Amino acid sequence: MIPAGGLSTQPMPAPFVERVGSTLAPLTDYEMGGVALNDSSQGLRVKLWRVRVEGNAVYLRADGGSDQLMFSRPGISEVSLAFDQNMQPVIAFVQNGSAWLWWFDVSIPGMVFTQFPGITNPRVCMDDKRPGQTANSDVIMAYIRDGSLCYRQQRERYQVETTLGGDVPCGGLAAVCMSTGGRLQFAFGGA
Repeated sequence: MIPAGGLSTQPMPAPFVERVGSTLAPLTDYEMGGVALNDSSQGLRVKLWRVRVEGNAVYLRADGGSDQLMFSRPGISEVSLAFDQNMQPVIAFVQNGSAWLWWFDVSIPGMVFTQFPGITNPRVCMDDKRPGQTANSDVIMAYIRDGSLCYRQQRERYQVETTLGGDVPCGGLAAVCMSTGGRLQFAFGGA
């Protein structure tokens, strides 16, 4: 959850609490998650998971596990991974220059693809995985639109865009993750 829908007035940079993807390897991303897909019984900080794109296929696996095919789509050039509170995967990706999100929509219920025209560098994360924050936490999809940092959140079914600020540093949005300072932090450029 981003308090009051905005950035803090005082920047407090700190290291990320988890491994994050790199703009040097845009077809691979990492996220801490539960013991298995659809199993958050032990929390969301049990295993390191990896999403990777090979050809048209998007694979997901936990450390020590084997690749599981999530979906296939041609022309993917970036990928980002998160999990919701029920350990459903949330995968943001860029396909042929257009941003997409693959997520579990409770109104269907089921996994859906949602396109977001006009945005770049979509990155997703669960903003706060601490057990005591379950009621307040949310999957955040952050991105760049017209040079501004923006986000959408799962609790609003990714329908409401909030602008956080302009003048995004050169290189675009690289990652979004909780920092060791207990804040949601954005990284730009070659993270």
